[in-house]
Amino acid sequence: MKTLRALKKTETIFKGLASAKRLLILDTLAESGGLSLSEVSEFLHLNLKTAAEHCRRLELSGLIEKRKKGREVIHTLTYLGRGMLTIARRTNNLIEHQ
Repeated sequence: MKTLRALKKTETIFKGLASAKRLLILDTLAESGGLSLSEVSEFLHLNLKTAAEHCRRLELSGLIEKRKKGREVIHTLTYLGRGMLTIARRTNNLIEHQ
């Protein structure tokens, strides 16, 4: 049986995925290779505050990470984020082909 700590981490990951906008952010980051917060906001037509909150939740879930590139902060997928995005895409394909 999994430990409570491991199950809590799994719960946090799924909470990070529990938003269509956050899934769209993950997909956009995967396609682009990484974006600044303002680019995420612009590409997805979100206001900056909303984009920041979604990115914060994705980072807390371990699905994205931030790295500095000069004066910018770039958001990219983590290994876990890439894996969970693959699962989400496959699930979406199953739903679309029912």
